[in-house]
Amino acid sequence: TLREDLLTSLSSLAAERRFDHVLVESSGISEPLPVAETFTFKDQATGVSLNDVASLSSLVTVVDAASIFEELHTVDTLVDRGWQAGEGDERTVAHLLCDQLEFADVLVVNKVDLVSEAQLGAVEALLKKVNPRAEQIRTDHSRLVPARLLGTARFDLRQAEEHPGWLKEAREHEHT
Repeated sequence: TLREDLLTSLSSLAAERRFDHVLVESSGISEPLPVAETFTFKDQATGVSLNDVASLSSLVTVVDAASIFEELHTVDTLVDRGWQAGEGDERTVAHLLCDQLEFADVLVVNKVDLVSEAQLGAVEALLKKVNPRAEQIRTDHSRLVPARLLGTARFDLRQAEEHPGWLKEAREHEHT
C-alpha cells in the first residue's frame, strides 16, 4: 500500500542520515490526507512511527492558474479520466481538487504567465477562501526555488488530525 511503501522508504532514507530534506511527489491525482496520516502510523513489526524518524514540513499543492476554474466546474468523474483510486470510486475531479486545496499548507500557483492580473487575483481570492491558512507562492513554468518551500511554516499534524476525514480511510480500507 501507499502507506507501507512511504513508511519503509522514508524510514530507510532517514536511517542513512545523508539527507536534510526529502521531497515526496505524489501523483497529481493523489490525496494529501493519507500521506499526512502516514506520519502517525506505527509499523506493527518495529513499533516505530514515521514521525519518530522524520517530520512532515509541508504539504504542497500545485495549482494551475490557467485551468483551475474550468476543473472546479467540470462534472467529470475520476473514472471519466481514468484517475479513480479503485473500483467504486465515484468522486468528481472537482472533489479531488478541493481535497488537495483544502489540506495543503502551501499552494504553488503555477502558470501565472498565462493569466491576466485580474484572473490571477480571482484565483488567489478563491484559494484564500478555500484554504485561508495556506501560504500562496506564485510561479511560472513551475520554476520554484526549493529553499523557498523549506522556509515555510512546519505542517501541523495536530491541526490535520482535526480534519473530519482523518484516519477515515484507514478505518475503511487501505490506500493504494
